[in-house]
Amino acid sequence: MKRYAFIGSLALAVVILSGCAKKDLTPRFAGRIVSHVDTYGSGTGGQSELKPDGSMRSGFKYGDPAKPDWTSDIKWRLIRQRGEADLYRVEWTFTLRNTAGNTKAAEVPFDGRKSVLVFSNQWQVVSIEPGMTKEDSQQAARHVR
Repeated sequence: MKRYAFIGSLALAVVILSGCAKKDLTPRFAGRIVSHVDTYGSGTGGQSELKPDGSMRSGFKYGDPAKPDWTSDIKWRLIRQRGEADLYRVEWTFTLRNTAGNTKAAEVPFDGRKSVLVFSNQWQVVSIEPGMTKEDSQQAARHVR
């Protein structure tokens, strides 16, 4: 009898703990990761939609021997929601031509309302920029019709 009680208790514990398991997180805010060449808002660079997990490669060939060409790899992952923000872990590997890459990482809160500077050096600025919400895109689609 004790054996069945133990097995029943163990099964109940498994069910309870599986309900406490971490669920897949979904971003609460639309946004994009942006690579700005040289300075923030330069109008050159690349961007990618801010998904729960993602990566992008960026770079620039100046065509000027005084400025070295470079590449960067940016990876991000939504790690949790904290208060009114989604918290992302962002990793940035910046490589100047013919040198070893330099990697940095940061945890960055994004609330969907304001831009967040993540990393920068003299050649690149990486930021998270607010994007259109689902409601914004639905309203825009209605105006196009």
